Amino acid sequence: TPLLAQLDGTCYVTRQSVHKPASVRKAKAAIRKAFENSMQGKGTSVVEIVSTCNTGWKLSPEKANQWMEENMFNFYKLGDLKDE
Repeated sequence: TPLLAQLDGTCYVTRQSVHKPASVRKAKAAIRKAFENSMQGKGTSVVEIVSTCNTGWKLSPEKANQWMEENMFNFYKLGDLKDE
């Protein structure tokens, strides 16, 4: 995703998560913004969603969200990487 933020033609690049209700609201707003940018012809938008797979990880949803916060967010930083 950081590479996409450097490309000409991208107007919005963001990484969001869905591990808490507030995060879900941010992710929904990011998706909405991407569609609005597209309809206005501003350029390419990329929205990456970081989520868990609690069945594949064999964890409860709560433990999977906790693991994601403790381990994934160190590598996959959340937030806008480009917003023009």
